[in-house]
Amino acid sequence: MDEVPKNMESPAVILETNKRYFIEDKFLIVNCFYDQKKISPWLKDWIGLYPCDNVKLYEPLIFEYVMDHPRIDGSCYKIKFVPQLFAKSIHCSGKYQFVYVDSYFKVIATSDPIQFVHKNDCNCNSSLSQSNCMVHIKIGQDINSVVQRLKCLEARLLEFEKGKQEAMELNEQLVQKLKACEMLRSRGEQFIDGLYKALDQGKPVKLTNSKGHTRWIKRMRTTEIRNHVISTKIVRNEVYLTAIINTQEQEIQRLRAINNELSNTNTIYLKHFFQI
Repeated sequence: MDEVPKNMESPAVILETNKRYFIEDKFLIVNCFYDQKKISPWLKDWIGLYPCDNVKLYEPLIFEYVMDHPRIDGSCYKIKFVPQLFAKSIHCSGKYQFVYVDSYFKVIATSDPIQFVHKNDCNCNSSLSQSNCMVHIKIGQDINSVVQRLKCLEARLLEFEKGKQEAMELNEQLVQKLKACEMLRSRGEQFIDGLYKALDQGKPVKLTNSKGHTRWIKRMRTTEIRNHVISTKIVRNEVYLTAIINTQEQEIQRLRAINNELSNTNTIYLKHFFQI
């Protein structure tokens, strides 16, 4: 909302109006006087009607371009307004004023407050009271809505603080676990480095698993590996030959048993034959 400047001692434009107008009149006149030494009217200069307590330049109740109206004595324009065009937007108890605005939307002058009245009885005051009552009801509803929203926001804030505390505790636990993992990683690297160094020097290393079982390991040199491979091969050959010999001996024993059985059967058969 643009503020209307206070009248200066020697204004460039003066708006001359009556203090009161009848809404039923066909038209009303606003005299617009110029100080030609300071200002001249432009094509898009206009005069608008506004409530005194709410001057919004872009929302006049009605407006007229100055240059569209007749000029008197070279320095005065008579601006004609038709009350019927804005009668529905005003109330008898309201205060209004005319505002002169130039082509650049700059306020140049304002009139004294004026009042519009009906010639006959009207319900403007009751309508205004009802309107004010509705405004108060709306304000009360808005306040209740704001209170409810504040309560909702407060509950959400408490929930957020609770979640924040839980997140901080979880983060602390994760930091502790991360430190423990880092310690285990460091110990693992130290163990691997020590194991590699000991094995590289040919020293035996003692290893114990989680069940308490212990085993010694040692890195084998090239000659030791070769001898181990040869001895292992010899042992495997000996085991293979022993297995073959044992198999053959078992086969010989089986054949001997069959031979003895055949011999006994043949003897019994001969004895029986000669007796016949």
